Amino acid sequence: MKVKQARITAEREKEICDLVVLLASRAANGKVTWAQLEKATGFTRQALSAREQIAETYQCINGTKKTMVSTEQKLDELEAKLAKKEAECRRLSETLAEYDRKYVRWLYNATIANLTVDQLNAPLPESMKTISRKGNKK
Repeated sequence: MKVKQARITAEREKEICDLVVLLASRAANGKVTWAQLEKATGFTRQALSAREQIAETYQCINGTKKTMVSTEQKLDELEAKLAKKEAECRRLSETLAEYDRKYVRWLYNATIANLTVDQLNAPLPESMKTISRKGNKK
C-alpha cells in the first residue's frame, strides 16, 4: 500500500524556514545542505526548493542569493573604499615620518654619547626569567 506524502502548508513552510535557521546555527560553518533539510523534514529537495520562502531562506543562510547591484551603488562603495585607503595611507605616511624624525634624534644622541655602530647593534641581554630557565635545565 502506498503511503500518502504530507503537503507543505503555510504553517509547515514557516516551521521549515525556522528549521533552516536552526540547522545553520548549529552547523560548524553556519550553513545547511539540502540533504540535511530532506532528512529533518522528510520532503525532497525539489519539494522544498519549489516553495519560494524556503528557497529564499536557504539561499540567504548559505549566501548563495544573487542580488543586483546598480552601477551607482558600486561606484559609491568603491569611492568609500578609496577614501578609507587614502586615509590609511596618510596615517601610515605620518607614522613613517615620525619614525624617521625619531631615528635622526636617536642617532644624534647616540653619536653625542660616543656609542659605536657595533654597540647600537648589540643584541639585547637575556632577561632574568630566561637565565633562570636555562639554569633549571642543566
